Amino acid sequence: MKNSKKNLLVLMCLLVPAVIYSSCQKMESGAGSGSGTKPDAAAKQKFIAYYITDGRNPTFKLRDMPDGVDIVVLFGVKYWQYLDTLKYPAGTGMMASYKSYGEYFSDVRALQQRGIKVLQNVDDAASWQDAKPDGYATPETWATALKQTLIDKYHLDGISLDIEHSGKRPNPIPPFPKFSEIGYNGWYSGSMDANPNFLSCIGALTKYFGPKANNNTQLHTATGLDVYSWNKIAENYGDAIDYFQVQSYDRKVTDCQLMMNYAVGTNKIPASKMVFGSYAEGGKSQAEDVKLAKWTPAQGQKGGIMVYTFNANVTYANAVLTGLRSTD
Repeated sequence: MKNSKKNLLVLMCLLVPAVIYSSCQKMESGAGSGSGTKPDAAAKQKFIAYYITDGRNPTFKLRDMPDGVDIVVLFGVKYWQYLDTLKYPAGTGMMASYKSYGEYFSDVRALQQRGIKVLQNVDDAASWQDAKPDGYATPETWATALKQTLIDKYHLDGISLDIEHSGKRPNPIPPFPKFSEIGYNGWYSGSMDANPNFLSCIGALTKYFGPKANNNTQLHTATGLDVYSWNKIAENYGDAIDYFQVQSYDRKVTDCQLMMNYAVGTNKIPASKMVFGSYAEGGKSQAEDVKLAKWTPAQGQKGGIMVYTFNANVTYANAVLTGLRSTD
């Protein structure tokens, strides 16, 4: 009996520190905190390729995306064109890259079968500021229509919000941080305020897209830290967005480090959610963009690299892809 008590005492002494350590580790990692899904900082960085559907480089199709690409964003074609393919026929305008929607979505399926996620670009618009996005009666009916079209019908993997378009500016316009604090010289005046109506549009989307939806879809934003809506989106939906793509086009790594400092320090966005942008279409900064792909920020591994637009300059885009994958 004494030996049994002694053995039990020894066992408790061994187990208690382990339980305490495990609990501390969970607290540090945020597990069980209810703060939403966060990308694992140790995970492989994502390579996001924008595919422009307007007919440029016509022989390069979606199915030609190389291995190493993780996510493709369909850009140019609008989601509402999928709702009326007779009014917006393939082979014309922003669907000039494909002769038929059937071929287009067949290539989307081919990418998904290779493990590549495919997202639809969705532009912000002034109508968001009136809570009537793209003419829908409410943000909720709009979000439902996007879910029914993009997820239920065409089985895409999510959406990426292009947040940079014009509307009402904030009044008064808030002061802008110093360049040394954010990596920008001032507000992008072509952007719009994220008023409560604007934010309600994003809120409606989080029901069907992104980590809060719990349906294995993704929700991204693509923008600069200099748009009027940046801080409000980060504050209200930081845990409901998978990745914040930064349009850091033709910028140096040192500038991007300043952007990361602000996003992590002020906005409290994990470094592993920050994806920095390469402007292959412009063709001016290949060497610097390869450095950006290989770069590890002071805060730890970034979320990855996005290239706009991959099929507009495949040689450039492949160089950036090789740079990122060299860090795996």
